[in-house]
Amino acid sequence: MTINATSIGKKLDGIGRFSLLIAKHFIGKREIVINEKAKIHFSEDELRELKIIPASYSPDFGFRGHLKRLIYTNFIKTPLFNLSQLQVNFFNPNQIVVVHDIIPLLFPEFHKKQYHYFKYILPYALKKVKKIIVVSNHTKELLIKHYNLDEKKIKVIYNGIVLPEFKKVKKENFILYVGRDSPTKNLELLVDAFNELDLKYYKLYLVGVDREFKNKNIKSLGYVEDEELDMLYRRAKIFVLPSLYEGFGYPVIEAMARKTAVIASNVSSLPEIGGDGALYFNPYDKEELKEKIKFLIENENKRKELEEIGFKRSKRFSLDRMLKQYEEIV
Repeated sequence: MTINATSIGKKLDGIGRFSLLIAKHFIGKREIVINEKAKIHFSEDELRELKIIPASYSPDFGFRGHLKRLIYTNFIKTPLFNLSQLQVNFFNPNQIVVVHDIIPLLFPEFHKKQYHYFKYILPYALKKVKKIIVVSNHTKELLIKHYNLDEKKIKVIYNGIVLPEFKKVKKENFILYVGRDSPTKNLELLVDAFNELDLKYYKLYLVGVDREFKNKNIKSLGYVEDEELDMLYRRAKIFVLPSLYEGFGYPVIEAMARKTAVIASNVSSLPEIGGDGALYFNPYDKEELKEKIKFLIENENKRKELEEIGFKRSKRFSLDRMLKQYEEIV
């Protein structure tokens, strides 16, 4: 079986992180394909075991990279395991596809280039594949509803993370956001809420965001390396994910695993993944978000209680648990 891990770029988003974990686990066990940009994430010994295609296929090149990966995927004749819904083979029935989300179908106004792919091409391909893996029950329900797929061929496997070692770190007065700067991430709501709260002794750190804000207490940190991200998660007093939609929501689990209190949207997969380890709010209600932030800042006992509950919940999403389930399928 060929594992199509071409969705790993130099800069890792959620799908990229997932794909990297799967690729590393199956090195030497299956043929694995990556693009040139992804080489930075592998050792020299690992690279000798991989098939490498040109850098231009990387997600770092946006829509053009997506299109080239899709075309490349359709030339693979062997049994195939695609790690993203953006790479499917239209003619290979001996194929497993991981569907992380169908955001462009749900928010066409923000994803005009991808809408038709998710509306017409993806459902056509998914009806032919052998197996579909989804990362949440919410995504499974959406596939059945919008694509009329056979429920029996869809399996839910929650994403897993490398659970970090416990380190006692002093919390600092900042709120953390981790994610892309795109409309469905609903970043403006968080920024507006922070501005209106006028928290003189707090800062808002935005990882994955590259723009300036008038408020000097809002810091765009852009792309950060894993070690720095780990410490940001640990030091933050509150983590907020205000998304309009998430197929899974990696940052929620990553924050919980480092004993940081989480506030998340009450939509899509987030309540399913976060469970009782987070506070939730309507992502269209700025006042409710302000109330949740203010509540955790003013109630240290509740914040610490949420840290402990979230930390315990994060253990359910271990990398080992995820990989064991993929071992049974691939």
